[in-house]
Amino acid sequence: MRRPAVILFTLAIGIGLTLTRASIAKPSKGGSAKGGGAAPSAAELAKLKAIKLGDPKAGLFTWGMSTTEVLDKASGAIKARYQEKIEGSRADPGKQQRIRNARDKEMDELKRSFTKFEGQKTGWDVSIIGPEFAQNNGEAVIQSKEESWTRYFFFFEDRLVKMFLAFNKEMIGDKSFRDFGKEMASKYGNPREVYRDEKMRGSVKRVLDHFEWSPSGGDALKLVDRSEFYGVYCLVISEASSTDRIAAKRKMTNPDTVEKDSLVEAVVSSKNNLPDSNDDIIDRVTGHEVKKPGQETKHGDIIVPMPPAPTPADINGPSEKPAKKGKEASKEVKKEKVAKEPQEKEKKPAGSGLEL
Repeated sequence: MRRPAVILFTLAIGIGLTLTRASIAKPSKGGSAKGGGAAPSAAELAKLKAIKLGDPKAGLFTWGMSTTEVLDKASGAIKARYQEKIEGSRADPGKQQRIRNARDKEMDELKRSFTKFEGQKTGWDVSIIGPEFAQNNGEAVIQSKEESWTRYFFFFEDRLVKMFLAFNKEMIGDKSFRDFGKEMASKYGNPREVYRDEKMRGSVKRVLDHFEWSPSGGDALKLVDRSEFYGVYCLVISEASSTDRIAAKRKMTNPDTVEKDSLVEAVVSSKNNLPDSNDDIIDRVTGHEVKKPGQETKHGDIIVPMPPAPTPADINGPSEKPAKKGKEASKEVKKEKVAKEPQEKEKKPAGSGLEL
């Protein structure tokens, strides 16, 4: 009687383990994923959303802030950072002035970085933040340089909805993207690995696209790799509730646009257009080279050779006899003169003997 109970208990444990594995391995929405993703703590996320101003709350940015509010707070952070340097240089007025000039320059750059994406061509389209925005969709950006990273504030309909933090290269060192992801996991919890399929010549390669954490308190967090072109990794923290609204409006305003990184596309297309090193294998074996369209040697203007102009002798001389050269030609000329002289004397008219 005990055997059926033991068998049932064993089956129950097996089913439970199977369901647990299935729930852990369940892929995330929008891409193939490996493992689950933890939710970062509110305290760590607050650090990402703040600029150092002595009091952490004073430098905290919150979702929904207007561009004016963000500019004011970011300007205040710059002033506070330089104020310590100015006070530490009281004994050197010249140095103090140089510090003030540097502060004013940075504040001016902050204000000038404010850009509305209204269809105009800007340097942002082919920059590190190229895939993060769309034109003619009520979106804008402000750039602020900080100690550990460069921060990009993204707005949708004049509301702060995302912050893109591009780490400085010295913060990354020579760490691989996976190793840097493990370092971030020690702060924010174990992230989910999201992969993408990259088309290669005749095959498809599965590539780690980004790390993402489960939403926490309305905040979404992911780590993206921008090292191939810019040499840095970036944390992207955003308002989770605004993601769908932005995507929906992008489909309405830009229905035929496919979101791509323009710089990546330019490099990929140039790679695809390169000739295959084995394209001329038959020519090399046979020793007979056949040029393809567009590979022919370039020529300048083609010059058609022209025959030399005829001489008077060619025109007036006998057509049936070939012209003679050298001594033979001179002998023939003398004979003709001797034969013609008597005839010319006989044909002279009356009075032709008078010499004038």
